[in-house]
Amino acid sequence: MRKYLLSSAFCGLCVLGIQAQVTLKGVAVKMNSDFTPVAGVEVVVQGGVPTLTDGAGTFMLKLPHMEPGDLLFDIRISKQGMEIVNLKEVEQWVASGDILYKVVLCPKGYIEQSRRKFYNIGKSYYQREYERKLQELRVTRELQQADIATFEQEMSQLSQEYDKRMKLLDYYADKFARINKDELSAMERQAMALVEKGDIDGAIHIYEASGIVEQFSNKMAQRDSLQQSLQTTRRLIKQQLEWYEKEGGSVSQEKAIQLKQALQQLEEKYKLMNRK
Repeated sequence: MRKYLLSSAFCGLCVLGIQAQVTLKGVAVKMNSDFTPVAGVEVVVQGGVPTLTDGAGTFMLKLPHMEPGDLLFDIRISKQGMEIVNLKEVEQWVASGDILYKVVLCPKGYIEQSRRKFYNIGKSYYQREYERKLQELRVTRELQQADIATFEQEMSQLSQEYDKRMKLLDYYADKFARINKDELSAMERQAMALVEKGDIDGAIHIYEASGIVEQFSNKMAQRDSLQQSLQTTRRLIKQQLEWYEKEGGSVSQEKAIQLKQALQQLEEKYKLMNRK
């Protein structure tokens, strides 16, 4: 949803794709760096003309044989020494000249290192909890002289609960490792505050419980998501505009003019959102 909300603000660049083809537009930024642009990122798509990001992190990928809405295949984005953070989002790209796509990168190995750190913190916590509850079961059995069948049933339930938590941990450890602090939602901000304190279980609980909350606050959540997307896009456009103005030259000036027009449209949308 959010990637489509980025689209209308960038329609001013459509002038560059007037020929009978789709021109995919996007920007590459570094994770957790205040949207620092990444230059020299190679973007390749099956049926497209390979391209590189410029100093502003911007890329324009020509798709001469595609129409708007066509699915993209074999998307390859690479930069020596770096890896893609938002790979799942990238894999959902479609041919469009109206969407500003975003590629978030980080130093190679960072995701696995962070994932392993979060996983080990959570695993240590769950193992301690398992041992504590197991000891409680043993003490209760001795004091109450519970029968072996009841004890084994409770042991089985405890093991199932532990296995379930470990599966969730495996999923969320990777999710937490890929959260970009430059654009946190309210829920992600709350979860990351707990993650940084080492409370992985508490952070997972926030995500698991959010489904219930969303049933009652769906409209407000959509509005907040739209505002956040507009803020992010506005910031990215301003960043690119500053780079092109410093770069100079006729091509950069032309791009700067188009960005100013796109930024003006975005400012109008943002003002309307804040009035609601």
